[in-house]
Amino acid sequence: MSTAGAKIFLIGLDLGTSAIKGVLMDQYGRVIAEAEKNTTFNHPQSGWCEISPEQHYQDVCGVIRKLAAVAPTPVTALAMAAASGNTLLADSSGQPLTNIINWLDCREEQAKTPSLKQFSSEKVRQITGWPCVDIFPLAHLAWLRENTPDLYKNAGHYCMNTDWLLFRLTGNWVMDYSTATTFHLQNQTGKCWHLAFLKMLDISAEKLSRLAGSGECAGNLTSQAAQDTGLSVSTQVITGCFDHPAAARAAGALEPGQLLLSCGTSWVGFFPELERQKIIDLELLCDPFLSNRGGPWGAIFSIPYIGRTIDAYINNYIAPGETDKYRIFNELAEEAKPGADGLKIDLREPPRQVEAERRNISRAVMEGAAELLNDKLNHLKEHGINFKKAVMTGGPSHSPVWPQIIAETTGLKLIIGSRHAGAKGAALLAGIGTGIYRDEYDAYKTAGDHYGC
Repeated sequence: MSTAGAKIFLIGLDLGTSAIKGVLMDQYGRVIAEAEKNTTFNHPQSGWCEISPEQHYQDVCGVIRKLAAVAPTPVTALAMAAASGNTLLADSSGQPLTNIINWLDCREEQAKTPSLKQFSSEKVRQITGWPCVDIFPLAHLAWLRENTPDLYKNAGHYCMNTDWLLFRLTGNWVMDYSTATTFHLQNQTGKCWHLAFLKMLDISAEKLSRLAGSGECAGNLTSQAAQDTGLSVSTQVITGCFDHPAAARAAGALEPGQLLLSCGTSWVGFFPELERQKIIDLELLCDPFLSNRGGPWGAIFSIPYIGRTIDAYINNYIAPGETDKYRIFNELAEEAKPGADGLKIDLREPPRQVEAERRNISRAVMEGAAELLNDKLNHLKEHGINFKKAVMTGGPSHSPVWPQIIAETTGLKLIIGSRHAGAKGAALLAGIGTGIYRDEYDAYKTAGDHYGC
């Protein structure tokens, strides 16, 4: 790293499902400030989940402005990690033609668009690294093609919220390989758009963003974006990645045998793996991660939507109507004995009323989550994948009792990660893109979260 003693400041954003989070960080990893803005969803019809593009842009700029306002010197660069899979159409000038269709949207599961029959999960997984057919952008695009044919055909750009934001900030259409994985139109090993899939959806490659690696310069802020964010036109915008590999960069999960556990709307495990085909054969999600720099791929497993089920138990049966519901949830679980007096709750099933004390319901919910995670880890062990280090992030990691339950159930040696690992990982990519760090290993050594170990 070459800084010549200068003070350098970076902004990293994590565009999560429920909130936009950001950090202002110096080149040594010290977080100077944090900012956050909740996501505002629209539900125009049952099963639909959308976000206003302009509101999204303003919310992102608002978070950046709060961070920029306390930066001791001008911010050198910013980058964004994101919970990807959110789709929109724009005209040739970048003006949105649709709302952002969020990854939680399930209109296609209800509609069963005929054109999606051309895609099989296995074929999509082999090509793109992810198997999603009836959710995420493949489904969104097929639905738009079927239900808004004129709008779809005349669109000037097919994109996600992330590359649209990069366009608003820099005037350049760019999408990194990691984010493009969740778009389901990229040939992951070829690092190019998969023309057969584009043909099936009547999309011209010229109407898609340029593909690039994570940690590359997308451009400087435009004068309008500088005004909107409170930054300078000298601030560089660097390509980011999917949110979990961003958090892994900050947590130092860079080599096989290391696991990042992110607990949010879904509980997600991310770990480096040298062989892409092994990830595909195990039917895990595959991220390019460090493969573009000669390092490992990223493997992802998930317990989908578990956070929603947990919240339903808390809101309806454990702490209904309480403003400090998570504190109550944790205190009740701590009061209960291990095993919750025999109560078992399967979090894969819809929430149900149970005849039990609230403390036992709380404990059973925590133990149920730990058991589902343990099932995933046991499956990986059967295929020779074990973990020497596990970093846990997200709300449940800050519980006084839950991490211990997980450690006892799984046998993992857990380290509690930082509150905004995804945003900090994005800040590290901003530093890589401007040459402050040589690569992810140098970035982690210099500015990563070492947790005192």
